[in-house]
Amino acid sequence: MEFSGPGRNAGFGFRDAGRWWTPAETNPSVSQPRALTSYFAEESPDPDVITPQSGPLLVMPPVKKPRRPALWLQRLWLVVFVLFCLEVGIILTVLPWTKLWTDNSLLLSYPAVRDFLMLGFVRGVVSGLGLVDIWMGVAEAVTYRESPRN
Repeated sequence: MEFSGPGRNAGFGFRDAGRWWTPAETNPSVSQPRALTSYFAEESPDPDVITPQSGPLLVMPPVKKPRRPALWLQRLWLVVFVLFCLEVGIILTVLPWTKLWTDNSLLLSYPAVRDFLMLGFVRGVVSGLGLVDIWMGVAEAVTYRESPRN
């Protein structure tokens, strides 16, 4: 088997008495094709000068653009998120001031917890969380921007 090409003398072969050799060296009629040198760590000394490749050639596949999620999926997620935030926010804002909060049958067994939940500042904190949740949903809907298509 003969090796030829840009990387034939790049250290691939057999060690024989302190000398590296490859099977292509035994056939002098095989000439090494010219290739462009890739400069990754530094800029090319002169971009107009084409230098022959003396070592292995690194071939990179073309860069693939990252797959962008479907536009309808982004819009659907936005609608679901905004509706969820609004619903939870309205419930948290209104619930502490209704009869469902004051006459809760689940809290009859725990009078200390019931007394704590009836305090005005606790009701205010829960209503404040509801307002923050409504604000999150509205802010998300208002600041939504679609990325430009490339």
